[in-house]
Amino acid sequence: MTNTELYKLLHPAVMLASGVPEIVPAGDNKSAPKGSYASIHVRTDIGQRGMAFKDRRLLPDNETFEHTIRSQQEVACAVEFYREGAKEYAANMLQLDKREDIYWDLYSAGLMIMSTGPVLDLTALQSNQYEERARVDIYLRMQVARVYNINRIMEVTGTVQNEDGDDLQSETVKA
Repeated sequence: MTNTELYKLLHPAVMLASGVPEIVPAGDNKSAPKGSYASIHVRTDIGQRGMAFKDRRLLPDNETFEHTIRSQQEVACAVEFYREGAKEYAANMLQLDKREDIYWDLYSAGLMIMSTGPVLDLTALQSNQYEERARVDIYLRMQVARVYNINRIMEVTGTVQNEDGDDLQSETVKA
């Protein structure tokens, strides 16, 4: 799952749960919207849980093995709220994992909400006035698959040498 796909899954969930009127991707270098809004920064922290699953299959060419490593990742996504009502919007995100109208869409896409929070007050001085700001993290669990190919060994040659390094016998074994 790409960062864009993850953002597109989280956008409606954050919009529904928080009630914020507008959401933008974090770090998009565009002008800030007018009024209250939020930004979603996906994958601010990525960890792993346990050991990955590894599968292997022989491709139809009968020479190449396809290996798939499926890791269990724990991913943090930061949601930051700006301007009036920022702390309230952020507080609305708590216990997101208990909302059936949100978690089933994420679950069907392979995401599980582990937890949310805490709400951090990031209120700051902005253009000589204080601007209300808050942040809450969403902690997700997901499976990520990486695929790579390795060719089969089709023949092996072995050579036996004496202690002086002289070849005594050489043999090739073909698959």
